[in-house]
Amino acid sequence: MTHFDAFNGDADGICALHQLRLATPMDAVLVSGVKRDIALLQRVGAEAGDSVTALDISMAVNRPALVALLGRGVRVEYFDHHFAGEIPVHPNLMAVIDPAPGICTGMLVDRHLGGRYRIWAAVAAFGDNLSDEGRLLAKELQLSDAQIRDLQSLGETLAYNAYGDAEADLIAHPAELYRTLHRYADPFAFMQREPIY
Repeated sequence: MTHFDAFNGDADGICALHQLRLATPMDAVLVSGVKRDIALLQRVGAEAGDSVTALDISMAVNRPALVALLGRGVRVEYFDHHFAGEIPVHPNLMAVIDPAPGICTGMLVDRHLGGRYRIWAAVAAFGDNLSDEGRLLAKELQLSDAQIRDLQSLGETLAYNAYGDAEADLIAHPAELYRTLHRYADPFAFMQREPIY
C-alpha cells in the first residue's frame, strides 16, 4: 500500500501537512508545486488499497480526479478552506472542509488534532495573511511578542517561496522544503539552524 500527500506548496499547505505527520508519522509520496498549481490529485497515481491526504487544494478544482480515485478504491482524507462545491458522499472519503472567512487549512488540521501542534497552525495562519488569527493562536501558547513576530516572519517566508510561474522560480521546491522543515517540531529551532531559512 502506498500513501500520497498532496499539498499546496505555500505555508498553509506545508504547515497543515507538518502537523498531521508530527501526529501520525507516515512514509508518503509527496505531490506539490507552486502556489497556483492546485490541480494536484490528477498527478496522484494511487490504486485500490492506497490512500491519499489532500491539503489546501480546492475540492471543486480536484473533483474529477477525486471521484476517479474513490472509484478505484482509494481512501482519501481531505482538509481545505476553499470553495468545495458539492462534496462527494463516499465511504472512502473523510472531508474536513470549512470555507468560512478567517480560517486556513492549518487551522482546520489544528482543530482536527485538538491543538496538539498549534504553533504550526499559527505559522500557517500568518502565511495565509490571517495575521489576527495567527496572533490569537500564538497568544494561546503564551508566546512573547518577539516570538510571535518570528512566527509571522516564518509564515510569510514560507508563503513567498511558493510564488512563481514554474517550480524553477522557487528558492526551494515545496516537497524539499517540507522535508527539511519536518525534521523540527519546534519552529524556532528550524529558524535558528536551517541555512535555507
